[in-house]
Amino acid sequence: MISSSGPSAAAASSRRDFLKRGSTAAVAGALSSTAVTRSVYAAGSDALKIGLVGCGGRGTGAAVEALTADSNARLVALADVFEDQLTRCLSNLGRNTEVGRRVQVDREHRFVGFDAYRHVIDSSDVVLLTATPHFRPLHLKTAVEAGRHVFCEKPVAVDAPGVRSVLATAELAHDRGLSIVSGLCWRYHTGMRAAFDRIHEGAVGDIVAMQCSYNSRGVWDPRRTREQCSSEMEYQLRNWYYYTWLSGDFNVEQHVHSLDKMSWAMRDQTPVRVSGSGGRQQRTDPKYGNIYDHFSVVYEYAGGLKAF
Repeated sequence: MISSSGPSAAAASSRRDFLKRGSTAAVAGALSSTAVTRSVYAAGSDALKIGLVGCGGRGTGAAVEALTADSNARLVALADVFEDQLTRCLSNLGRNTEVGRRVQVDREHRFVGFDAYRHVIDSSDVVLLTATPHFRPLHLKTAVEAGRHVFCEKPVAVDAPGVRSVLATAELAHDRGLSIVSGLCWRYHTGMRAAFDRIHEGAVGDIVAMQCSYNSRGVWDPRRTREQCSSEMEYQLRNWYYYTWLSGDFNVEQHVHSLDKMSWAMRDQTPVRVSGSGGRQQRTDPKYGNIYDHFSVVYEYAGGLKAF
């Protein structure tokens, strides 16, 4: 199974169109169930209050899709570490002819800073978590503890403690009857679901090995130089993709979609052994932080099946 992203406008457009459909299906699916819908609408009101944590490109897109999924939804609160990011997001949403009129974020509900997510959670019925991945476990834990339904973008964590935190939070959400919708969009793709149903029915026989590749030219070049930032922290946050503590590196941040397909094929079994290597051959400039530009990993499952 191969996922690829390249420089062509057609490919980029196709991916954007798919993500739009996938995100809409995900959010609509979460908001359309009777139990969820009854519990998230504010008392005495048909309006569903949406809050967004993380105002970058993914966050802006997630807000549009949440508003598209339910005509009674209103975006009422925004949070980001950087005010200029929040302002840009609000401006882009306001210009959207389809959902702009339901972007109703007054000045008192535009929150900036590391603790801004708490204020959005307090102000919302459903929270969209699309901030830098490093912070996702904390944001998700706080939202669920506050009794909020959540759309949680991938990856959910960048390290083992973060993963364990998310697993515990998911159990808490289950116990409280709260919905967490995953940003692993292929799980919502109609054609992909049909294909994996056939695989699980044995249409291709027994799986004896898997080869999974994700080839990419990269994401975006660092957005600001250190000279343009007030501190090293600001610089790394602005360019979060290139720092492992913030993004988890390519294998976690992007290739997770393909790893998810491997897990899907294996009925969500967990590999029992992993070995691999990686390095930097192309993105060697210091501006690319400390992430690798290639990996080669072998995942071994119980019974000896290997995924490459």
